Amino acid sequence: MKSRVVITGLGVVSPVGQGIVSFETALRSGISGIRQNRWHDTAEARSQLVGQIDPFEPPSQLSREERKHLSRADQYALAATIEALAHTRFDPASVGGERVGVVLGSGGGVANSEAYVEHAYKETVGRPSTLLSVSPDSAGAAIARHFGLHGPRSSIMTACSSGATAIGYAADFIQCGFADVMLAGGTESLSHVTFSGFNALKALATGRNRPFDLRRDGIVLGEGAAILVLESYEHAMARGARILAELAGYGISSDANHITAPHPEGDGMARAMEQAISRAGVSLDAIGYINAHGTGTALNDKSETMAIHRVFGEHAKSTAVSSIKPMIGHTLSAAGAIESVATILGLRGQFLPPTLNYEEPDPECDLDYVPNVARNASFQYAMKNSLAFGGNNTSLIFKRHES
Repeated sequence: MKSRVVITGLGVVSPVGQGIVSFETALRSGISGIRQNRWHDTAEARSQLVGQIDPFEPPSQLSREERKHLSRADQYALAATIEALAHTRFDPASVGGERVGVVLGSGGGVANSEAYVEHAYKETVGRPSTLLSVSPDSAGAAIARHFGLHGPRSSIMTACSSGATAIGYAADFIQCGFADVMLAGGTESLSHVTFSGFNALKALATGRNRPFDLRRDGIVLGEGAAILVLESYEHAMARGARILAELAGYGISSDANHITAPHPEGDGMARAMEQAISRAGVSLDAIGYINAHGTGTALNDKSETMAIHRVFGEHAKSTAVSSIKPMIGHTLSAAGAIESVATILGLRGQFLPPTLNYEEPDPECDLDYVPNVARNASFQYAMKNSLAFGGNNTSLIFKRHES
């Protein structure tokens, strides 16, 4: 029998605040961290909005070398990890870092490579070490070095589903006996390449991000990181840890359809949800909340709604669904992780985070999207969906833990 996997610690760095307390306050109050772009000139772009972490205060625990050489994405990941481990009151050094690992979704330190190329164009010598943070593996490596982790280490790059997929893979490492404790999540920092790419695709919103709204027309980019501490139930109980939630199951699938567009009828997302529900062994009516991928693009929101209808049937319209992207932006590799933290906080606090900027219903998006204002609710299971370019889909199911 496979070990149960529980969540005992959370850490987050987001545009609505650095730390769990400010993040939960924003979720309950409907506070948005989307602001005018002060990061670089976007006068000719579709969007002048961004979810930026400004200012960011690196934790005092970071060494001088880490502050100097690590990318912003790596530093975000470390900051979230430091909070998550403090939250769970577990020091990996207490077990010599043995049987403690990390799985992280990351797009790498793209901004560092941009800085290096800029130096080259100016015919000045950039530090080769700047390029070390370009790899998607860099953030996980930084965490392993900082905390002396000797368990499994892996990096996930499945675009916008990376953070959620990392959580599922980390649970597998525990259930297969490779580790007792895993740090899992995702990190992303803003870059000119990312912004200009989404702008060229005409995927950026021309105004506010409006998931599931009839007038939705694109995403607003964001940045940040989140880390979840996953443990086997036995390990958590043996050390007297406070259990925040349980990862009851997850599913993963591929559309194999298009490089950017989701399957038009949500086929892959539906299969991922069906897998997660089957592995969790839970009835459809027990899932009281779905934290949607909900990007605010025409195709994504429609296909995700269709997938929910396909899987939940008559229960779809009585199941609350919301997207927090109007609060934090689309944080890409970090999205599944940050939004998983939001899902767990809602499950633990028995509230539903709202979908901001929802004003005009779309007949093709006809679910309960918790419009604009958070709502108290009573539910035992919650689902987190993540979709991504390339047709990558991941669905996680979290179970509330009764203290």
